[in-house]
Amino acid sequence: MPRFERLTVEEARTLSRNQLLPRIEAEQKYWYGLLNSGRMRVGDDEAFKAFNRILRVAVDPGHPAPGPDAFLGGEADDGPSCEQDRDLDHWTKPLGELGHL
Repeated sequence: MPRFERLTVEEARTLSRNQLLPRIEAEQKYWYGLLNSGRMRVGDDEAFKAFNRILRVAVDPGHPAPGPDAFLGGEADDGPSCEQDRDLDHWTKPLGELGHL
């Protein structure tokens, strides 16, 4: 798999969604490659949780990130509102500046 720099919450706060999306896609391929091949290592769980938090906030900032069992327990809901897509700040301002992360 290609090497990349893992996202941290601190770094994600300084990036806009436009900047984050390519990084999220690359990291998502990395994590799901590890999961699908059974190569996750001890200690990877915290980094994976941080990635999922960033992913969730970047995709759906209007809802708090669910707990680890949310999708199994039925807490997951529909996606973000269309109103956010029309707001230019939603895509161009850093997540930390918007107060989303």
